[in-house]
Amino acid sequence: MNKIAVWIIGGIIVVGGIAAVFVYTNKSVNITNTDTGQTTEVKTGDNAIVSVDACDILTQDIAKNILGDAAKKGDLPESQASTKDVSVSSCVYTARIDANGAVSISNTKGASVLVRAAKTNAGSDSNKSQFGTNKPAGVQDVDGIGDKAFFNPAYGQLNVLKGGNWYIIANYSGTAGSGTLESDKQLADLLQIK
Repeated sequence: MNKIAVWIIGGIIVVGGIAAVFVYTNKSVNITNTDTGQTTEVKTGDNAIVSVDACDILTQDIAKNILGDAAKKGDLPESQASTKDVSVSSCVYTARIDANGAVSISNTKGASVLVRAAKTNAGSDSNKSQFGTNKPAGVQDVDGIGDKAFFNPAYGQLNVLKGGNWYIIANYSGTAGSGTLESDKQLADLLQIK
């Protein structure tokens, strides 16, 4: 076999190998939410960015598990905090503590999730920085949830970083912000953010 043929065959093998690695690491699959019927394309591989909507993870069943059968989904305005790098969504459910009591803030319990889902590597890096160099003072690190987590007692919120996405979880009775680490961890367990 002449040298030119060897070089051509070798070149084809190298190019084919590079193409196979590119295809393998940039696969995607379609996932359908069984509650909403919404189908989302999810990238797979080491650098996959997974899009998450807050109401896809805080479902009515989970809200009823936490708040009881009276759990009612709140109407929230469309988020204006989304950027080209991060998609922001939130979901909240509330219920009265005492069904016979007056409708008031002090007679309400609630469960909420705000998700800052990375759309790009820059968005993922921004979310990760909130658990490192930009982490607020006075927070308590929490082990065993997500990639990193901390509880912010000033707001009664559990902040979880998982796969480049930032989840802010609150499970409270009375006024918003009165959640405890234990109540927020209970909700995080049901949301399966571990």
